[in-house]
Amino acid sequence: MRLRHFYFITIALLLSINLSAKKITLYPTSAIPEELKKGADAIIRFDKTIIELNSIFDIKYKYERAITILNESGDKYADVYAAYSKTMPISNLQISIYDTNGYLIEKVKSSRINDYSASGENLFTDSRFKHYEPIQKNYPYTVVYSYSLSANEYFNIGNWHPYKGSRCAVSESIFTIVTDNPNIFKYKLYNSSLEPVITEDKGKSIYMWKVTNLKAYKPESYASPNSYKGPYLKCAPTKFQYDKINGSTYSWNELAKWFSKLNNGRDELDENTKAEIREMVKDCSSNLEKVKTLYEYLQNKTRYVSIQVGIGGQQPFPAQYVQDKSYGDCKALSNYMKALLKIIGLPSYYTLIYAGDKTSELDTSFVTTFANHAILMVPLKQDTIWLECTSKFSACGFLGSFTDDRTALAISENGGQLVRTPSYKISDNIQNKNGNIIINPDGTAKAIITQECRGVQYSNISSLTHVGPEDQKKKLYKDIDLPDFKINNHEVSKELTRVPSAVLKLDLNIRNYASKSGDRLFVPLNLITRNTSVPKKGKERKTDIYFKRGYCDTDTIQFILPEDYEMESIPEKKVIESDFGNYMSEAIKDGNKVTYIRKVVYKKFEFPAERYDDLRNYKKAVVRADKAKIVLKKIL
Repeated sequence: MRLRHFYFITIALLLSINLSAKKITLYPTSAIPEELKKGADAIIRFDKTIIELNSIFDIKYKYERAITILNESGDKYADVYAAYSKTMPISNLQISIYDTNGYLIEKVKSSRINDYSASGENLFTDSRFKHYEPIQKNYPYTVVYSYSLSANEYFNIGNWHPYKGSRCAVSESIFTIVTDNPNIFKYKLYNSSLEPVITEDKGKSIYMWKVTNLKAYKPESYASPNSYKGPYLKCAPTKFQYDKINGSTYSWNELAKWFSKLNNGRDELDENTKAEIREMVKDCSSNLEKVKTLYEYLQNKTRYVSIQVGIGGQQPFPAQYVQDKSYGDCKALSNYMKALLKIIGLPSYYTLIYAGDKTSELDTSFVTTFANHAILMVPLKQDTIWLECTSKFSACGFLGSFTDDRTALAISENGGQLVRTPSYKISDNIQNKNGNIIINPDGTAKAIITQECRGVQYSNISSLTHVGPEDQKKKLYKDIDLPDFKINNHEVSKELTRVPSAVLKLDLNIRNYASKSGDRLFVPLNLITRNTSVPKKGKERKTDIYFKRGYCDTDTIQFILPEDYEMESIPEKKVIESDFGNYMSEAIKDGNKVTYIRKVVYKKFEFPAERYDDLRNYKKAVVRADKAKIVLKKIL
């Protein structure tokens, strides 16, 4: 009897413990303040990063995060991604999912966490990442996860940006650096006056930054990339070692010296290649012609493959490797082009840059690694030539919107310096459209249009030249904004000058170009290049308004009107001038012909948020002007 009594007590105790465990909750939705839910699709409940800087040979990361997904739009924040590599192994990845009341739905088994290589098309890397995508349809739900990383050498530390994106609020975010030597790192905080809380524990200094209750923000059109969303902390080592090469961030020159050491001796080519290159340029009449000849040789010989293996993420492959294999990443191809120019005695500078169409300005007062791309700078006596070495189609000396008008770090043999890439003028970035449109009595039309694009606008057409005629036509049907049309014929050409240009010629039949109402035809003057969008009106603009580069569009289109119609009305000349751009359009009648002339200048600008309504008013005026029509009345 005593034994049976003992079993009953044990079972009851276990059941009690099990029931108590089920009552334990984490991050119930009810605990979220209503103010924090406003405008949010997801809320970061807790985000903690601890970085232990034990020495320049020992760095450890610990991440703990919990995020509540409020609705289907917030699912994009639910995925767990954890990047790692051989040199930075991952450990202790744990993921759990909780329901709206904070009860555990599941503790994710490791077998359900995917492990992928970061390699892809034109990419080879030893980096990998763990990925888990929760499949939950009952909202809200909460994803809680944690993991650790470690490295025995590094050249970067990491940054802190509490916001993970728009419409995602932050309940609490903590960023901590622990070190026994505060002199081995530095930091700079942007968009906030927050100071770190510094404490000491067991001989270590602890720096902690913390924010709470950051409301969700909405993305704003024409937002400046310099308008940071919430606090943004940059951290960098003052001294570091990577691949047994010492470096420092005391100055840009010191940082450049590290890259110079990485590149040292990697621009050598064999004697056969040297002889081939010298023969290739022997008849060139100028250094510019020599650069162009070798650049086209590079384009024809090599292809781009991104290679990010170990130190290869920072160090280019030797030039001879590229010569033998005929491929490389931006670093390897830029270094290879440098080696080709070295053979004929032309100096050039391997240049690190942060590429992208819309990027924030580099803070030159805070020295740290920053680049995601490499290009080549070739200083000639009369000019400096910039080379994008990864493209098989770029014009020699033209960078385009990917790397124009920004600060970069040019690397020399003994260091380097900050330089500025070219800023292309409005007069460089032109789109001209000319043509004839024959309007038929039934509202259909035949259009012969020639479109020329130069400078940054060159890419509007240039991609067509990379594919065959049928693929060109498919792309044109997709891109041309007309209600119903047929392409009878088209031609595409390009000219790769320093400021390249491309020309597209179109022969179109357009249904329903003009709308018919009774005995009248309403003929839109600008159906092909019209502006239709106006920036949304916001309750309170938060960020500066910004437009990165200026350009100009002009149209000269002659309309041939049906002979059995007469002009009933024609728009007056319209001129709109502003700080954001200038607009002019007019329609000139000559017998049964009307010539429509339009010119729009888009200015580069950056203004405070208070000017947003002025920008909207200008855009609305342009949209209204682009709706101009001529009205024809049938001759009875």
